[in-house]
Amino acid sequence: LVGCASTGGEKVDDFTKLSVGYGWLNIDDVDANRLHSVVIFQHRPHSDKPYYHVAVKEFEGGYLYYSFAFPNGAFAAYSAEGQSCLGFICSNTIYSYNFGKQGDDVAALLIEKPGVYHFGDYALQELDTGFFEQSKFDVVPVDNAPSEKQMLEEILKDTKDNPVVAQRIQNRID
Repeated sequence: LVGCASTGGEKVDDFTKLSVGYGWLNIDDVDANRLHSVVIFQHRPHSDKPYYHVAVKEFEGGYLYYSFAFPNGAFAAYSAEGQSCLGFICSNTIYSYNFGKQGDDVAALLIEKPGVYHFGDYALQELDTGFFEQSKFDVVPVDNAPSEKQMLEEILKDTKDNPVVAQRIQNRID
């Protein structure tokens, strides 16, 4: 799970000053039906490596995304990518959902001290466009996501070699 243990491609060994960030995304209403990438952007403080490619896992009718390696700062969802698949056979088309400036408030959070932070639960919804127009989408909060406890229990399974993160998540669950 590269997204869990790296910041900007650099391996992270010390998680004491870093935070867990996680969220859930439903893609039932867009062309992609298998999500394979979520990117979080660090708005503040300025960073030479502001893009965080996080772990993505199919979970409870949507996709759980998370990382153990967020420093203090302001973050928001930047993009998600997926494919249309039938079983294990996927199309070669990559569907990119770039939140851009509209994403400033999508899955946004402020990390002020090391801990466990929830980006929120959202769904991508296809918008009606003309026949020859490029597809458009909206991002809306949802109420039918798994509970934070369910998501944290799932993330906890990936912390076997990371006692600092495991304890932080367990404390949040309790």
